[in-house]
Amino acid sequence: MAFPTNNCDPRLIVVDDSTGCTLTRANIRAFTKQDFEDQGFKEVGMDRIIAQTKEARLAGVRERTLTDLLLSKHVALRESSGGGNKSVIAPYTLVPRRNVVNANYFAIEAGTANSGAGSGTNHAGLWDITVNTGVSTFKSGLKNLENYFLPGSYLLVENLGSSSEAQTVQFKVISATNANAGGVEKATVVVEPNNASATFAAYTTAQKAVFQPTGGTVTLLANSTSDYESYCQQGPAVNDLTLIEYWQQTTRWTHQYNDEYLKALEAPLTSNYFKKFRQLPLAQQRKQQEMQMEQAFYNSVFYGQEINDKQTVESYTDLPQVMDPANTSCALEFKANTLGIRTQLGKCGKVSDKQGNALSLDSIFETCYLLKRYRETTSGSVEVIDAMTDRFTAAKIRDMMIKYYNSKYSTSSSLFYQPGQKITYNGATVLEYNVYDLPDQGVQLAVFTDPYFDDRIGAFQTAHKSRSRGLWMIDWSDIAINIIGTNSVKRQTNVNDNLYNCVITPNVTHYMLNSKTFEVRVGDTNRHAVIENFSDACLTVTNTTASCTVATS
Repeated sequence: MAFPTNNCDPRLIVVDDSTGCTLTRANIRAFTKQDFEDQGFKEVGMDRIIAQTKEARLAGVRERTLTDLLLSKHVALRESSGGGNKSVIAPYTLVPRRNVVNANYFAIEAGTANSGAGSGTNHAGLWDITVNTGVSTFKSGLKNLENYFLPGSYLLVENLGSSSEAQTVQFKVISATNANAGGVEKATVVVEPNNASATFAAYTTAQKAVFQPTGGTVTLLANSTSDYESYCQQGPAVNDLTLIEYWQQTTRWTHQYNDEYLKALEAPLTSNYFKKFRQLPLAQQRKQQEMQMEQAFYNSVFYGQEINDKQTVESYTDLPQVMDPANTSCALEFKANTLGIRTQLGKCGKVSDKQGNALSLDSIFETCYLLKRYRETTSGSVEVIDAMTDRFTAAKIRDMMIKYYNSKYSTSSSLFYQPGQKITYNGATVLEYNVYDLPDQGVQLAVFTDPYFDDRIGAFQTAHKSRSRGLWMIDWSDIAINIIGTNSVKRQTNVNDNLYNCVITPNVTHYMLNSKTFEVRVGDTNRHAVIENFSDACLTVTNTTASCTVATS
């Protein structure tokens, strides 16, 4: 049976991963029949979710852009999507994920003369350096660092001399051993300078110091090996596959009424006072119930936390149990709560707490650059970073960015600022945003506003107002709200039980029970950032114009 053509289907905000994962290039369209098939709605009962959403809209639930955005992230949990099947009893899903392995830079934390330097055939300049993985923002948690320094290979040391002069020296790796200490991965690498032993021995102390580093950065270089030489040194192979868990939550909403209530509402002789002011039409009831359910779902997607401290993979059997109502000794499943977007980001250190201080443009700029780098790992060139916030914070960002442009570049801000951009659907404005060029970071910042964030500010007391403010820099292409299962049943009072055996017209109570089991997935937390708990003071920014002026003679 064909779907009827109507104007009641929900909108879909599509964020294409290949275009930089930004809402500025999103397109908004209605769900089609093919969308239902492609996303496998029937596989897990997604047709029920769509039906429920449609009912809510017809009952009068006000459309929200953020609702549409979250709805677009509903995904049927399938094996092909990397989710696997839902466990019969465990309230979580284990998902494999690969990680980028960076093994390019190391840091020297100490250096000392090798005990065998100059003895026998050993080079007179043999030197021991102790290295760790360094301070790079993008470093990987490597293990057994000694395996990365193969005998016969070369490395480059870059540091500063006694007069802060730049030093760039190449060494040959002789050997490497494990030097782990204090829970930190380290290696001791024996190196020799790139000059003859006799030449080095004739150097002055100052000349030798260049080849005796005690600090600096190490970069791995290739070896120099002839085809006629014997060489079988093998570098490390790191299994970058890990398992991450996503927690599932089942939510329920109910609508009920009885026949007598419905008769009273529909009776022609019932007063308008009774109908309008004493009772509430069923459609209006559904409207309020669906709106409350929708808002609660909103909040769970953003802020949901563990049901208790036992919600871990290791201790999930200590979670609250769901027992069979007919047999209270029979456990059917364990209960858990899904972890919201903010919760998952906070656990990975991606939530920045400003502790009531003013928001800083410098921190926003740096965050944009880091997000650009992380997102380009799998998304090609990223040109725009989205940020969602309230209208008051958006206005302050606009005002300060204009001043920043005028001060830093001494030119019109119109060269770098695109105000009043809109995403529209059927002639209506869906999202509003301003676009700012960040030349130093090689990316644009798009600042969106939504009433959801305005409402939060209005709900917080003055003493806690800073806590309500947030700047959400979310890569929506990396967010998925997986629908694991749905249920929808209609029940009614049993009219054939003993209570009504002698009643001609029973007062039947009708129940409409709905539920869905879902989980919120953040694919890679490094692609996201949240800045929160800042004041409404003017933003701060470091203006480097004065220190970067061109000297004249």
